[in-house]
Amino acid sequence: MRRSTESDPRIPFPYSPTPTACGATPQLFAHDIGDSDTARAEQVKAGCQACPIATACLKWALANPQLTTEGIWAATTPRQRTALRRQLADRLGSDWVAVVADHDRRLRERREAARHTPLTVHQARIVRMDRDLNGPMPRPRRPLTPVQQHRNVARLLAGVA
Repeated sequence: MRRSTESDPRIPFPYSPTPTACGATPQLFAHDIGDSDTARAEQVKAGCQACPIATACLKWALANPQLTTEGIWAATTPRQRTALRRQLADRLGSDWVAVVADHDRRLRERREAARHTPLTVHQARIVRMDRDLNGPMPRPRRPLTPVQQHRNVARLLAGVA
């Protein structure tokens, strides 16, 4: 879809080095609120779900409601995006865009720091052993408390010794 100079600067417009379906055939992604061609809409949504920048596209579309009043963005219709914005505002507050942008910034910083500070041999051994014994780590629903973190580290260290 098109980029506008009026977009929210906190969430950058998504970029993909590989061609995307919406870039190749933007007219296919035009969808008005009253559009009743559900088969075409489902076909377009399927194309979005395979897109490598669908998550970034959805964030941008949600953060820029004035620019995404029509069309399909990241497999969502205008009505679905309005409902998602309402849910985000209920969950994260009225300035949910700042919360999401801050989360993305912290994630980028952690990834960048991890590239420059690799794990020690001892830490890598612990991670490998944990993965071998327990499989991939599930994402917690809420962050671990410091007490839980300390207990987990103690258990892992006891297993290495």
